[in-house]
Amino acid sequence: MKLIEKYIVKQLFLNSMLILLLILSIFSLSKSVQLIEISLNKGLPFIYLIRLIIFSLPSVIPFLLPIIFCLSIFFTYTRMRTDRELIIIEGSGGSKNFVIKPVIIFGLALSCISLIFTLYLSPKSNQNFRFLINTIKNDYSSSFLQEGIFNTIGKDFTIFLKQRLNDGELRNIFIHDTRDTNKPNTLISKEGYVIKTAEGNKILLKNGSQQFLSQEKKKLSILYFDEYLLSFQTDSNSVYSRIWKTPSERTIGELREPNLKNKDDVKNLQAFKAELIQRFVLPLNIVCFGFLVVTFLLAQDFIRDENMKTNFKILGLIIVLKLIYILFSSVAVKHNNLELLNFVPISFSLIIGLKILYKLNRNL
Repeated sequence: MKLIEKYIVKQLFLNSMLILLLILSIFSLSKSVQLIEISLNKGLPFIYLIRLIIFSLPSVIPFLLPIIFCLSIFFTYTRMRTDRELIIIEGSGGSKNFVIKPVIIFGLALSCISLIFTLYLSPKSNQNFRFLINTIKNDYSSSFLQEGIFNTIGKDFTIFLKQRLNDGELRNIFIHDTRDTNKPNTLISKEGYVIKTAEGNKILLKNGSQQFLSQEKKKLSILYFDEYLLSFQTDSNSVYSRIWKTPSERTIGELREPNLKNKDDVKNLQAFKAELIQRFVLPLNIVCFGFLVVTFLLAQDFIRDENMKTNFKILGLIIVLKLIYILFSSVAVKHNNLELLNFVPISFSLIIGLKILYKLNRNL
């Protein structure tokens, strides 16, 4: 790699890292504001907030990289034009292909990194994110009870409470428990409290009754109590194993060979095929979108003063490319046998980019 190529690649790398850190910082900050409020008001440990943010990043990064790379190209090559660096390179014998080459090199490197995310890191982090959400629901669900509505906890509990006081006291509580399907029971209590234990949150009910309905005898039994301790604790691993895996959580092998005996898998066969192709197409968006942006930028007439119209054209092109990708990826998921539509954005970028490059070289 020549010295000039190394210089351009370095500028692309620095700009890409700055933009990536900026966007991830904004994303993390927006998430943390909501989660910190939950932590302070509901008593959720702060470590869970950090883990939720960390597990959400690997699925966001591959989606952002094409935009980040295109913006990096825009900033780098615009500055080089303003500082007359591109004019000096072309005046010393550097062709358009020579100027575009660093974009291809760095774009391929980013595509390889993105491929690692889409094939390995993103599915694993999505699984961990779902497992952590399930753990929070299992261990801290009683802390998130809302007034005046029926709160569903897991698949076994439905809870209604009329009022929740600032000191944590609950008023007029109704709980329907279906853990024993042959003998479901209903708990009604005038007051209760959420209790935090090492095994998870529990509810202490006071001055209430427990009603049992025997399915066999068709008989209703009522038991009155002064105090009753109700636990929602279940095995997180066993609960998670029963949860259906979404396409984004599955490995390549699971996408290629879904369980045809599972009704949910059969209903989502098209989503699996679209997700499988998207895992490989998303990294290719980086180098293909970048190629179109740099050729389009070089094709613009050079004006000594800053040309806002040209800048808006390039920024508009970046937005249009991403919108095209989102549109066709959505259509590919919803309609049978249209998963190959995921290739339309990169094909469009390559065709238009090569056409522009051909005109540039012919005009030399």
